[in-house]
Amino acid sequence: MSTTTPLPAGNSHDHGGARRHFESATAASKDLWTRAERIFPQGVSGQAKFFTPYPVFVTSAQGAYVTDVSGRDYVDLLMGAGPLLLGHGHPAVVEAVRKQAVSMVNPMMPTRASIEYAERLQAHMPHLERLRFTNTGSEATRSAVRVARAATGRLKIAKFEGNYHGSDDAFLVSTHSSRLQGTPQRPEPVLDYAGLSPRLLDEVVVLPYNDAESAAALIAEHGSELAAVIMEPVSFSSGGGVPARPEFAAAVRAATAAHGIVLIFDEVLCALRLGLAGAPAYLGVTPDLVCIGKALGGGLPLAAFGGRADLMDGTLGVAAGARKVFQSGTFTENPLSVAAGAASLTVLETEDALTRADKAGERLRDGLRQLLLESGATATVTGVGSIVQLHLGVSEVHNRRDVLSGDLRQTADVLLGCVADGVLWPPIHPAVTSSEHTDADIDRVLHAVDGALARVVERPAKP
Repeated sequence: MSTTTPLPAGNSHDHGGARRHFESATAASKDLWTRAERIFPQGVSGQAKFFTPYPVFVTSAQGAYVTDVSGRDYVDLLMGAGPLLLGHGHPAVVEAVRKQAVSMVNPMMPTRASIEYAERLQAHMPHLERLRFTNTGSEATRSAVRVARAATGRLKIAKFEGNYHGSDDAFLVSTHSSRLQGTPQRPEPVLDYAGLSPRLLDEVVVLPYNDAESAAALIAEHGSELAAVIMEPVSFSSGGGVPARPEFAAAVRAATAAHGIVLIFDEVLCALRLGLAGAPAYLGVTPDLVCIGKALGGGLPLAAFGGRADLMDGTLGVAAGARKVFQSGTFTENPLSVAAGAASLTVLETEDALTRADKAGERLRDGLRQLLLESGATATVTGVGSIVQLHLGVSEVHNRRDVLSGDLRQTADVLLGCVADGVLWPPIHPAVTSSEHTDADIDRVLHAVDGALARVVERPAKP
């Protein structure tokens, strides 16, 4: 493995070289992206599909691999941004979808299958006393906040700096911005994008992630105003793949309970990845409501929200009355997604699939740490289970501010180099492993990272 040492933050020696290496390996994708720009703004139909200088266009996927338009295979560490816990095209999931497609696609009426799947989820997650399926995680978090507001009669919500909860306006506050305001202990809300109302700055309280004392104090300060506190048990995309500390989660639980605030766990990304019992079992803390998704649908669009029966029935039930909230959708509880999710859960219940995914993640984290140790680089690796992220230019990462204190350009260049060398780890997302990633796949990833580090990070001068 290479023996490389970084320059100070911001001084990677081959930024242009990383881009040239990527472009030389992905010329066909560049051609398609140029064509796509004439139709789609930025050449994509979703911000998360783009990374600089352009995304890789894919044609097929199987197991732990995807194939691009040039016929190049990549070890896939994106895995659909999380849903593909069993890898691409798992036979049990494919067969379940095939059978369901022949029978019925979208009647927009309830089915027995959705009840049966919900009951199985409830058996693993007893805190889901009541639940409703949605299409996406964004719909789930939006609906959970509505329930909390209706149940408490309060308007304000609190979120943690750097936690991502979907695309609704209130969640695009102090999430992706690099212009964080206030102090680490007392962050101030920042609008991440144009098109958002300034009133959000008065309706959203921003809390420090993984800081138990400061978070609890701010929750108490705003206690009588807050309908909900929403948090990621693993602060994923914009938060750097950082798990919440159990003592931090416990402090948040105690503070919200003391002030009658609804605590919402956003487990959309980590649902099933932290174990079939979910984040409450992992952290030892039970929230009032949870939002789950991604792996829930076995690769198809499916999410859910739920929790305490009194909250759910009191705002969504037949007798909800004045506290009734609206939640629906044409494709909600889609039979294809339910079939895929149920088939995936069966595999997780009967095989060691989750153990394999976690072992691949652990092996990747250990290998990355060894690479960095041998290079003498100032860097760290975060994650838990099947979640992994690399951070150059910083020795510890516990929250979004720590992420931003690292060398983001250098990290992006290393990950771009990995993509050029056949590892789909786009520089916009932490890596996730699946049950299909083998030791050989992880070795290939580590080889690509080692090569990218050698190209991007300055070598020490010889004495």
